[in-house]
Amino acid sequence: MNKILSGWLVLVLALNALPLYARNNSQGNTVLADLIQEALTNDLRLRAAAQRTLAAEESVSQAGALPDPQLTFGLMNLPVNSFAFDQEPMTGKLISIMQVFPFPGKQALATDMAEDEAAAVRLQQAEIRNQIVNLVKRAYYDLYAIDRTSETVERNKALLEQLVRAAEVKYATGSGLQQDVLRAQVELSKLEDDLIMWQQKRSAATSKLNALLNRPADRPFEATPEELVLSLTPPSQFSPSQIEERRPLLRAWLERLGKAGAAVRLARRDRWPNFILGASYSQRDKLAAGTVMHDFFSATISLNIPLYSGRKQNAKVTEKKLEEAAAAAEYKNIRAEVLAEIESLRAELELHRKRVELYKGGILIQAQQSLESAQAGYQVGKVDFLTLINNWMLVQNYELQYFFALTDYHKALARYELATGGEVME
Repeated sequence: MNKILSGWLVLVLALNALPLYARNNSQGNTVLADLIQEALTNDLRLRAAAQRTLAAEESVSQAGALPDPQLTFGLMNLPVNSFAFDQEPMTGKLISIMQVFPFPGKQALATDMAEDEAAAVRLQQAEIRNQIVNLVKRAYYDLYAIDRTSETVERNKALLEQLVRAAEVKYATGSGLQQDVLRAQVELSKLEDDLIMWQQKRSAATSKLNALLNRPADRPFEATPEELVLSLTPPSQFSPSQIEERRPLLRAWLERLGKAGAAVRLARRDRWPNFILGASYSQRDKLAAGTVMHDFFSATISLNIPLYSGRKQNAKVTEKKLEEAAAAAEYKNIRAEVLAEIESLRAELELHRKRVELYKGGILIQAQQSLESAQAGYQVGKVDFLTLINNWMLVQNYELQYFFALTDYHKALARYELATGGEVME
């Protein structure tokens, strides 16, 4: 009877201790790609950013357009004693038009500023898109880790329930110890408590992912596929100049720096006057005395005189220069922070990658071998029940650590992609 129970226990342990890392299901990449597309389609922030981009693009043509002309209708020299149009020779009906023409170069600079701003807004939209992709990936990887943990806890629970029954049978037949039964029951209770905790964590993770997908918060989410595909090839590395070209955030700042420079040049141009061209036509009626009165045509050109340039135009140039310097300083600070974050993430990625390789190629194999040794010893009575349980639990704990290291790697990779401006795997 004891040999049968021992053999049965070893078989159960062998079947349940098959390492999870041996599974491979590339379906996870497809599911994640679908979720990212759904989030990009439904995200309200991205929709708002798209509308701001369209609005900014509409401002370009406005910036380069001339000011609206001014059309004037009037009466000239109408006598108040009779209000008659045929009494005085200078009485007439006036129509005039005036158009402001900015000093050459001002419109081009205003257009450049609007184009730079539109480009910056468009790049901000791209940055928001990358942020959404990053958030979805990290939320998905959190859910993945929770699902794998819950599966392991469920398997542990099912196994311990069988081990409890086996220990009870051995104790009832006098070949086992009561402490074996109690230890197995304690471990079972701990697993039940862990399962409740992970179920709560999954509910929170599901709500977070549903929010990113613009779904109802309580919408159920199917279990994630079992295995993430981990590339052992380190992600691509980029020079600072390449980062400036890839990262939408930095490119948006460069566009705003261009806008600030154009604003300085435009402020300098404001020292030069704008021109106002005008034309008018005055229609005169034939006088009551029979004299024919010819119509009048007049034309004018005027310009504003920068008489107070010391307090206005020069001060504006100084203002725009200071704004340009402030924008340059902010850009340098953001650029330094981005580059520092990238270096930190490179080190973090390498750490997680090595941990995954260590668990997959070393620790889990060694723990499995230790469990097999304990199984063999238990069969011949050289290893007690508690040692067997401890070895088996050690394998399960290392499997969990493997999954946590795997998801930490992918989450760090998602942050690295956001920091560098896009896909980074060759």
